[in-house]
Amino acid sequence: MARDAFSAVSGRIVLLVVLLLGLAQFSSCSDDDGVDGPVDMQLWDIVTYEGPASASSGSVFSFRQVDDSPLVTLSSDVTLKEVDNGTRLMIRYIPEGGKPYVSGNIRLLSASRINQGPADKEWKDEYSQWNRDKVYLYSAWRTGSHINFHLRLTYSTEPRVFTLVLDPATADSDVPEFYLVHIMNEPTDYHDRAYFASFDIGEFWNRPGVSAVKIRVANTNLDKYIFTFCKAN
Repeated sequence: MARDAFSAVSGRIVLLVVLLLGLAQFSSCSDDDGVDGPVDMQLWDIVTYEGPASASSGSVFSFRQVDDSPLVTLSSDVTLKEVDNGTRLMIRYIPEGGKPYVSGNIRLLSASRINQGPADKEWKDEYSQWNRDKVYLYSAWRTGSHINFHLRLTYSTEPRVFTLVLDPATADSDVPEFYLVHIMNEPTDYHDRAYFASFDIGEFWNRPGVSAVKIRVANTNLDKYIFTFCKAN
């Protein structure tokens, strides 16, 4: 884990060695006759930790694959230590039933905490520099009330500001707008590292009358700076 900083305002940035999200990886073996053997399907997903499966053991996770797809609940006999209910995690797993994105038991292979927090609705003066230290965004997507990011950030051991913040001028709009704020303590030209982040916008997304949200990102990839997520009709 990097010693970078993250929280809703500042704290530790969480580095994942995983660079692929939601990609099914298949491995198989063949005998000398060319007949394929068993295939194990490994999945990566951002999930919410719901707590132990029983009073003292196992783990339960929930997630939506994308947008408002059905809620999936996964159960594992692996017990996670020192993880609070509601924590967002990247997990690698194999569905025991052999089918992806359906509720059921899984074989949990790994679990890592990612950068997370509720969207900030209080604008601070320092946020005016939200686009000073740009990010390289691979993807942004919605799962339920969470906006998720896969991106590269400049590595540093110094604290930084990294959060999703509501534009107060749009607080009462039917399309609230947010800024992905990234401000390093001192601008640097160190190497980049890949990160995942997940911010809960439920307080705004679930408000009656809201039809969509816009996310503004100081993005250096593909010249795309505004991402719009619309509610289903």
